[in-house]
Amino acid sequence: MSMTMTSKRTAFGAVSAAAVSALILAGCTSTNVSEGSDGGEGDERSNLTADIASGTFGTTDQFGSIEDFCPEGAEEMTLGVVDGGGLNSWSKTVLAEIESEAARCDAITSVEYVAGRFDLEATTSGITSLAAKGTDIILVVPTAGPGEAHLPAMRQAVSAGSYVVAIASDPQGAAGTDFLDYADWSTEFVGESWGGWAVDVLGDEGGNVVFLGGPAGNLVSTQQFTGVQTALSSAPQVTLLNDEPIATNWDPAEAQQVMAGLLGQGEQIDAIIIDYGAVAAGVIRAYEAAGISVPPIATTDDNSLSCGFETLKADNPTYELATVSSRTWVGRIGLRKAVAAFQGLSNSEASFIELPIFEDSAGIVDGALAPNEACLPDSPPDATPSTLLTADEIAALFS
Repeated sequence: MSMTMTSKRTAFGAVSAAAVSALILAGCTSTNVSEGSDGGEGDERSNLTADIASGTFGTTDQFGSIEDFCPEGAEEMTLGVVDGGGLNSWSKTVLAEIESEAARCDAITSVEYVAGRFDLEATTSGITSLAAKGTDIILVVPTAGPGEAHLPAMRQAVSAGSYVVAIASDPQGAAGTDFLDYADWSTEFVGESWGGWAVDVLGDEGGNVVFLGGPAGNLVSTQQFTGVQTALSSAPQVTLLNDEPIATNWDPAEAQQVMAGLLGQGEQIDAIIIDYGAVAAGVIRAYEAAGISVPPIATTDDNSLSCGFETLKADNPTYELATVSSRTWVGRIGLRKAVAAFQGLSNSEASFIELPIFEDSAGIVDGALAPNEACLPDSPPDATPSTLLTADEIAALFS
């Protein structure tokens, strides 16, 4: 499901009519339930189907608590996390959030981590190795290649008895058939949020927009790009200059080279959409090297952007910033769903979270934070302002 954004969108986590509608929709959508089971404790369990609101859309207001699915006396569980990337601060924070959530459930006896380093063979081997060890729950970030390339290993893990949940990237399979569930933001909705903000900040005069993505062909960037196209389709005064995401491999140095090349072509660029906030640093360096004022940027939240906004704005009058949450907390959703399924309990949390703008320097979005309000002054530049980690957990993570 996607939703066309208006000029006054609601900030991350705020209660709105849209949130109520999403809650109603999530409550009315069918769930995967084991045959002959009502999802109650003691019913026959399946590692493919459970009463966990699989595939539903909703908002952060629906977040649950792992204690609800890990009661006293819960059956012990082992947890494995396989990240197809695992190289950047986003992955580091995702793992920390999963570990933070798992620490609140005494029945989770161990957490094992595999970083695939964007190597498909290493990533799929990590999945099957964890399954072969008898790991009860396996969370997979399927970003080492095309989503479907991870499916054989995920299916093998399911066959071995593991409860497998994909998070943060589309595995292109079917929940209830290839794995238990897939938890993420609604990628197209995120693209619509960015695109709608770009339309608003450019105003009636409009202008040209470029979209920078991650590795070539990755589904996160591709699906967000579709959302951006949807938002811009009703704004003829705004032109999207590229017909597919421009690859940066989510690397700030590569993004700087890409942006320098685009600027060298001489085409006017009035706003930039970047699908990973840490990459914005490279884009900004390219503009500074070219002696051109940085234009409005829409991206994911990053502490260096939040805390550095006012300084950068002082020297770049055209600069504005909008972010959505980097959803480093998405593994918490996947874990809670897997734990509920393993314990034979129900979980009504949505699988896909619709994220409106979290941070907006232009004051366009109702309820959005100004960058200085989002800034975590005691945290490092690569921290994520929308993280659910505590200040002490953030300090320990980046120490």
